[in-house]
Amino acid sequence: MPVTLLEPYLRPTKFFSAQHSSRSLLGNLLFAVTVFASIPFLRIGLGNIVGMLGERYFDPHVVIFAFSLWQTPLAAAQQQVMLVPFYAIGLLLFGIWLHGLLWLAGGKKASFTATMQCVCYAAPCFCLTIFPYSGTLTAEVYFSIFLAYSLRATHDTRWSRVLPAVALSFPVVFIVGNLLFP
Repeated sequence: MPVTLLEPYLRPTKFFSAQHSSRSLLGNLLFAVTVFASIPFLRIGLGNIVGMLGERYFDPHVVIFAFSLWQTPLAAAQQQVMLVPFYAIGLLLFGIWLHGLLWLAGGKKASFTATMQCVCYAAPCFCLTIFPYSGTLTAEVYFSIFLAYSLRATHDTRWSRVLPAVALSFPVVFIVGNLLFP
């Protein structure tokens, strides 16, 4: 069972070239929104774990700065309820943008649902933002790499058509990633 859940992340080319469309557009979108909404709770959990380690492992100023975004679970839940529509609309707009860029690049005619599946399956890459300092940049780069591999396999096209679309999308990913997950 765990291997089946991790298959898109361990072998993205094999998974996405098989055209797995077991989920609908709404199911994929629900998966990605759930991942985005769970990130603050992962941050709270990591902050509590680091807080238990004490001063022997970390300097006090490092812990205070790195986890200054602490908030109560209730405040995080309220914030995430408000952000759910923005996550969903943002993912749809990003999928439309990316699908349009792939269409302009002359990629094979794959459906919009297939492009959205790639975008939604790349959402867990943003779980790396729970780590302080370089987590957000690492997540954005990993998101772009995973997205390139999955789009190449799904659209069954060459790298020369996928990489410009992903490269033109990177500034959007960078700005939105830094706004949502500082």
